[in-house]
Amino acid sequence: MTAKKTKHQQILEYVRQAILGGTYQAGDRLPTDGQLMRQFSTSRPTVARAMRDLEMEGYLERRAGSGSFVRVPAQTKPSLIGILTPEVGEHELFQPICSEIALQCQKHNLSLLWADSAGNGDGAIDHERNAYDLCQRYISLGVAGVFFTPVEFSEKMLVANREIAEQLDANGISVVLLDRDIERLPKRSRFDLVGIDNFRAGCTQADHMLNLGCKRIGYVSREVSAPTIDLRIAGFRHAMSMRGIDAKNTLEFCGDLEDSAFINSIVEQSPEAIICANDTTAMMLMRSLLQLGIKIPDDIRMIGIDDVKIASMAMVPLTSIHQPCRAIGSAAVNTMVRRIENRKMCAHDIHVDVELVVRDSCGAAKSG
Repeated sequence: MTAKKTKHQQILEYVRQAILGGTYQAGDRLPTDGQLMRQFSTSRPTVARAMRDLEMEGYLERRAGSGSFVRVPAQTKPSLIGILTPEVGEHELFQPICSEIALQCQKHNLSLLWADSAGNGDGAIDHERNAYDLCQRYISLGVAGVFFTPVEFSEKMLVANREIAEQLDANGISVVLLDRDIERLPKRSRFDLVGIDNFRAGCTQADHMLNLGCKRIGYVSREVSAPTIDLRIAGFRHAMSMRGIDAKNTLEFCGDLEDSAFINSIVEQSPEAIICANDTTAMMLMRSLLQLGIKIPDDIRMIGIDDVKIASMAMVPLTSIHQPCRAIGSAAVNTMVRRIENRKMCAHDIHVDVELVVRDSCGAAKSG
């Protein structure tokens, strides 16, 4: 069980997230010590210690008689920043995230390099090779930082992602990870990570189906998925356990969605609901289930994560967890600015809020 956070830790994370998430901009006045004391029901020394720690990390400055203010970065020549997202053209989410990064970089006096993925001549893209090449290019250009989205769906992805991040760091380049870590649970890399709280997202998916009366629920993911999926599955398990659902009704499936035998193995377990690791997985599975004559949501309810555009246009509109791409992009740039200023500060997880988008696939209407 996760240890309960102290008041000091809660205040640290709250103020840090508010700054990195853009709630408070450079020069803005932060909540007073008194306001934080009331909000967190704690003592003045605890608040003061948390704010001193944040000041030492470079997030704020304390002015006697005036309060605490978000630190204004020193004006320097534009820093060169790179985006290393090899699969940007294949995942709908990354295009708006990267576009927002480009917009925010302009506001922060950062010059952005955004390279496209290159094919191998027959239309296919070797994402690992492309990521390595971009890594070397950014090193040769002497960039100050790189936004890195680790490669997924590869047997060697953990080794490749680790090597790329370490090479960048060894050359004095600040690294901010987008969406996913380079390590699987229980490990955690030493790089900043910006995205949604995937554990909470998994909990939200499960809670929604449980609230609709489902008890036998399956979680479906694809092979060699990103470490984010581990967290979503952990959230699913936690939600099921907290509701007292026994293990025999907490189903997990991982395999090839193009394999009919794998699809049949899911159907044979007779789940009342299926939670999918993302919308792409959900759409692939939905197509196969409909072809088998299974009615959604009458026979099986479904939910995904991402809320891609096609989710609302599916044969059965897909219930999903919406990822706020612009907020992720904005938080990523704020994090990069802080990291470039202080490469020695500890790594942070910066989470943006998600929203449940209810459509027909979960059967909420028939349960209402």
